[in-house]
Amino acid sequence: MQANDDVLVAAPARRPGRRRDASKDDVILEATRQLIAERGYEGMTMDAVAERAGTGKATVYRRWPSKVELTVDAVICGRQFILTIDDVPDTGSLRSDLMSIRGAARGSRNDELMHGLHQAARVDPQVAAVFHEQFVIARTALMRALLERALHRGEIAPGRDLDMIATVAPAMIAYQKVVAGGKAGPDYIERMIDHIIVPLATGSVPAAE
Repeated sequence: MQANDDVLVAAPARRPGRRRDASKDDVILEATRQLIAERGYEGMTMDAVAERAGTGKATVYRRWPSKVELTVDAVICGRQFILTIDDVPDTGSLRSDLMSIRGAARGSRNDELMHGLHQAARVDPQVAAVFHEQFVIARTALMRALLERALHRGEIAPGRDLDMIATVAPAMIAYQKVVAGGKAGPDYIERMIDHIIVPLATGSVPAAE
């Protein structure tokens, strides 16, 4: 027993490493999103993120060795910008539901952030893959849920390919931003709703309001 006790006594105490400060992570990620919204992906630099977050560059680089990794995490952690069916009240019509999404999803900061992320997706495949997973798939799922709601209300005839229709709006918005290099503004979204989405789903063109 004595020998065992001596070994225990002689063994040096292991010093714990410094615990990562999760609150600092949040500050850095928010600074990243702010800068992407303000300056675009190209204008967002690691140095600028460190300055905006009020921390040293070494702190940022220890957590995220590259700009791509930092952007990817900022996208994933920014899921508060993603709407689900629970965020969209049942207005009684598919068009009104879709128009309410247009209003809820917009806002200068959110719109500029999304534009900056589209820019990032254009130049980096890793960002593009995460953007597709986090936003394109999420938007398609929301569209599918809204179409299902409209089907239950009797607005959509049984037999319509809701899965296919649900992909149209996200694809058009992605094309407008990524391929055409423009912004999907409120007029663009309203035209898309009135002339593409609602007619595809219901077989009728909405009356002008």
